[in-house]
Amino acid sequence: MGALRRAARAGWSLLLTRAEFAAVELTQAGANALRWVLAALATAALATLTLAALTATIVLALWERMGWYSIGILALIYAGLTGFAVHRLLRELYTRRPLLEQTLTELAKDREALFGHSPDAGADRRP
Repeated sequence: MGALRRAARAGWSLLLTRAEFAAVELTQAGANALRWVLAALATAALATLTLAALTATIVLALWERMGWYSIGILALIYAGLTGFAVHRLLRELYTRRPLLEQTLTELAKDREALFGHSPDAGADRRP
C-alpha cells in the first residue's frame, strides 16, 4: 500500500510540474503575441504616414506629365505590395509551431514511461 501511495504522489507531482510548464508556455505565448501586435501597430502607423508623404511627393512631381495616371499606378503598386504582405503573413501563420508543442511532447513521454506504450499502439494492449 505504501508503494502505491508513493507512486500516486509521484504521478500527481509529475502532473503538477507539467501543468506549471504549460502555464509558463502559455504566458510566454501571450506576451509574445502582445509584443507582436504592438510592434505591428506602431509599424503600420509609421508606414502609413511615410507612404502618404511619399505618395503626395510623387504625385506632385508627376502631375504635369501624367495627371491622374500617377495616382492609379501608385495604387496598383500598393495593391501588389499589400497582396504580397498578406501572402507572407498567412504562410507564416500556417507554418508556425503548434501551441503547447513541448508540453504535449513531454506528456506523451510521461504516458509512455507510466504505461509502457503509446496511444497509437491500440486499446487492446494493457500494461
